[in-house]
Amino acid sequence: MNVPESGAKKGKKKARSKKMSTRVDLTAMVDLGFLLITFFMLATTFNKPKTMEVNKPAKDEDKKVEEPPIKMSKTLTLMMGDNDKVYWYVSPDEIDANTQLAMDSVDYSPAGLRKIVQRRQQEVQAQWGNKDDLFVMIKPLPKSKLKNTVDMLDEMTILDVKRYAILEPTDPVDSLVALQIHQSRK
Repeated sequence: MNVPESGAKKGKKKARSKKMSTRVDLTAMVDLGFLLITFFMLATTFNKPKTMEVNKPAKDEDKKVEEPPIKMSKTLTLMMGDNDKVYWYVSPDEIDANTQLAMDSVDYSPAGLRKIVQRRQQEVQAQWGNKDDLFVMIKPLPKSKLKNTVDMLDEMTILDVKRYAILEPTDPVDSLVALQIHQSRK
């Protein structure tokens, strides 16, 4: 026979503590992340692109104005070859069968190219009274690198050369120079 105990309480159970969830709600963290990304995108200054200004002559088909030819004694011709070499020469005003052409090669360093252009600026200054009369003809050969062209244009900017042009080596003197240095001009 089952007899209830007199000391036991009926209907009341021992109270257990409620288990808390260990999961963290990260919805607010996602919002915070997007706010931080947006803030840093707007607050950061991006690198400005480094560009080189290249001026091209305007195409005026209806205006055919003949400019006077440039005296060769006011010029410097720079032919860019392979192996980071610059071959330079100064053409005389008059070329005949007995004309000797002085040609040399330098590199793109300040002791090389820069020194040659500065010397030529001084020569034009002494002969013509204005160093800005110097006209530099830059003639890349097929084996020259684009980096060399950029270096050449940088030197023109550093030395404040006012008049220069990138030309194709089509002159007969250019053919002789290309043969001397064993490179093709085409």
